[in-house]
Amino acid sequence: MCYANANMKLVKKNQKLHNPNSPLLIGNVKDGDVVKEVREPSYIDAQQRLI
Repeated sequence: MCYANANMKLVKKNQKLHNPNSPLLIGNVKDGDVVKEVREPSYIDAQQRLI
């Protein structure tokens, strides 16, 4: 089995699930899903910048 072909099938399947109006990257929130907000520090602010 060619793993590249198997991965492409998964990519195409996930592309069909994409909803640009959804807050999720792939798919939608479904009944029974639990969505929790977590505090995650931003690492962008800690990056050095070129001035």
